[in-house]
Amino acid sequence: MTRFDHILIPGFVLLASALLIQISGLTLLLGAHPWWAQKVIWIGLPIGIGLAMTAWALRLPRPLRQLGFGLSTFVAFLIAEAGKTQFTASVAENIAAGQTWYLGWIATCALITATLASLFRYSQ
Repeated sequence: MTRFDHILIPGFVLLASALLIQISGLTLLLGAHPWWAQKVIWIGLPIGIGLAMTAWALRLPRPLRQLGFGLSTFVAFLIAEAGKTQFTASVAENIAAGQTWYLGWIATCALITATLASLFRYSQ
């Protein structure tokens, strides 16, 4: 594979995955707010690519990247769910819980993007 293919193929897969998640409404089904369920996907995508590129530039081993990003995705999702629970329990009055819910979803989307990007084999 050429150096161009090392960037083009993973980039295409990440964009296609984000588009499929948006079309299927997966974030909405998993508990994101209907107002920004699609927006968090497109906010998290470039952040996740940046995280994956940073981990690659730091020459972290691929299994460590995959495990670290995977566990971090799970933790971010749990934080988003906790924010959602607190926000709905307060009848939309707890602003900090609402922000935790929103930012937790951005982090979840960014970290799942980084996890998917770390599945590809890059050569330094």
